Amino acid sequence: MNADDFTKEELFSRLLQLEQRVEELEQENKRKDKKIDQLQEQLDQKDERIEELETRLRKYENPHTPPSKRRSGTDESPTSQDDEDENVRTDGGTPGRKDGHDPEWRVTAGPDKEIEVTRDCCPECGEHFDESVGVSPRLVEEVPDPQPPEVTQYNRHCYQCDSCGTETVAKHPDCPDEGQFGVNVISQAALSRYDHRLPYRKIADRFEQLHGLELSGASAWHATERAARAGRCEYEQIRRQIQQAEIVHVDETGIKREGEQAWIWTFRTGEHTLYAVRESRGSDVPAEVLGEDFAGTVICDGWTAYPAFTSNLQRCWAHLLREAEDVASDHEEAEPVHRYLKQMFVGLQSWLETDPSPRERAQMHRSCQNGLRSLVERSVTDEAVATLLGKIEGGIDHWLTFVGEPEVSQTNNAAENALREPVVLRKIIGTLRNDRGMFVHETILSLLATWRQQGRNPYEELRRVVNNNEMLSRDHAVPAVETSG
Repeated sequence: MNADDFTKEELFSRLLQLEQRVEELEQENKRKDKKIDQLQEQLDQKDERIEELETRLRKYENPHTPPSKRRSGTDESPTSQDDEDENVRTDGGTPGRKDGHDPEWRVTAGPDKEIEVTRDCCPECGEHFDESVGVSPRLVEEVPDPQPPEVTQYNRHCYQCDSCGTETVAKHPDCPDEGQFGVNVISQAALSRYDHRLPYRKIADRFEQLHGLELSGASAWHATERAARAGRCEYEQIRRQIQQAEIVHVDETGIKREGEQAWIWTFRTGEHTLYAVRESRGSDVPAEVLGEDFAGTVICDGWTAYPAFTSNLQRCWAHLLREAEDVASDHEEAEPVHRYLKQMFVGLQSWLETDPSPRERAQMHRSCQNGLRSLVERSVTDEAVATLLGKIEGGIDHWLTFVGEPEVSQTNNAAENALREPVVLRKIIGTLRNDRGMFVHETILSLLATWRQQGRNPYEELRRVVNNNEMLSRDHAVPAVETSG
């Protein structure tokens, strides 16, 4: 059948059908295009999510991240999970007191006063009571009502020496050399900022709510700065004590200064902790803090600033084992390397518990160092494994210091623990404004950390240093060194 066999009406009807079909196909194409756009949008969202997860993975699950900061397989916090999972722990332990351990009870102080609580009649029938048949004591601990500020005017008399002409202004131990705030206000402002982590605006609100003392956020900052200037002499004493130490744990982490990159360093011994905020991450910082003539042992990670400063090092085994485990999880060729390092570390820990003699320690040090040299000399084809062996070789003289020196720790956990508080504050503060902010930050943090190490009360110690009135001038309230690089 051809076109000649159709009438004009039939051809016209067929044309209309074809046009309708074309319109239907066009509509279907539009629907498919819309579906394709939706699918492409979903793919773009998934790509963004994948990129976000990969970024988090690099941040939280790399060999240099401590186990305490590694993420679990879910983004949910333990408190957001189902009730049946609320007691699940990720560290392999169980909640609550361990079997066989005595419970810990809060110690309650004895009463300062006693109040007899009596009743005359029965609350049910009204019958009069003759006498008490027993006593049910209850201890209640309470703090005094907030007290309003006490305003004192110190009339400081001035004198002039008739002999030499020297003018003298009398001093009182409770009267600060500058400002209108007393010892307690200055100490509480500093503690609220660096112990309770309150913004300065909230510190001002706290003083007004509890004591009716009106001051601004800027006034709270100035009070905290005065505490830092008053405690700077003690800060320098801490630094001198650390300079004389035989073993110092050192670590550093990033912090912002006016939005630019800076670093907060920690130097920790058994009794002292010192922080230093600097624009440098180089060897000039430990040289400044510890001194060019420092003869002790530095326990550290693998950052290049440390071997540039001293050859007396103990490299952190926690970092090494984490990195070896991380490489072994992705590269089969690294599994024997990780296994060898782990066996060496565990074996040395058990052996050191036998209290070996200095001669035995020296022999073990040589033996283990020869073992590490044999390990790094093996031939490998995988680049990641070769990099790991290169790092082991680069610190070959610093992995086993703890074998020969009994007081040296195998890890740098002490310094990493000391950085936890500054890291939390970093998340709250965001950035330090200027040199004075760096000065206050490192001073107050160092004082509080050291006092806690020594079992001293931070508030009482702050009151002591402020009350001593040994306050630096504002011109000297800056870090000792301003370097960049």
